[in-house]
Amino acid sequence: MVKLFVLTMLAIFAGLLLAVSMAGEPGYILIVYGNTTFETSLFALLVALLLILLILKLVFLLFGWLNPARWFHRR
Repeated sequence: MVKLFVLTMLAIFAGLLLAVSMAGEPGYILIVYGNTTFETSLFALLVALLLILLILKLVFLLFGWLNPARWFHRR
């Protein structure tokens, strides 16, 4: 439990340092593929990737709960 608390505090501290360092200069990302361009700030890209990973994790968790093979295996 103490280890989880320490890791959580370290993650919060690292996120705080990242947010403070990006407040002054947010960075710039430009991705070009053919005639399509995608441009955003680094912070927005990191937030979007984090949200996508969280949504994928929740979808896979939901599919694990709704798996019919798991229902029959319990019986």
